[in-house]
Amino acid sequence: MGLVVWLLILLAVPTTVIIGAIPEKRVYTQTPNKDLKQKSSQLVKRIRDLVDAYNRRDNELLSDYQSKDRPELTKGAVKAAREQWLKDTNTLHDSTMKRYKEQYWSDAILLADEILRRLPKQKPQSNVLQIYQHPTNVLGVQTIADHLELIAKSLPD
Repeated sequence: MGLVVWLLILLAVPTTVIIGAIPEKRVYTQTPNKDLKQKSSQLVKRIRDLVDAYNRRDNELLSDYQSKDRPELTKGAVKAAREQWLKDTNTLHDSTMKRYKEQYWSDAILLADEILRRLPKQKPQSNVLQIYQHPTNVLGVQTIADHLELIAKSLPD
């Protein structure tokens, strides 16, 4: 019962601009805008490189699977190939998301939080900001890179 009450309280609180960084522990508070933009640009590039590597490998796995889908194969062989393809794509997805979480997740949150703190107050973008905390797939990671690039470019020098 107590958990449900806390969940309802949390959902009733208006969304703030802070994505997840603790206000007293901001890493980039003293960083000039120019450096903040540069750090964001570098992070966006690394995230996009990760997404591109995922997409290339995912396409390779799909091509390999499609090459095994021939009429002369038995239904069992086709099913086994499909199951292996699904297993391989799930493993690829999971490893990509793990790598994002381990290498880029916290910096993306901290940079976006600081940039949004410096920009003029806007209508909260709660749907995008929630993706920073909990990207569910590689498309979400791409969305984070796109959003971070957009807000960094909005920051004055």
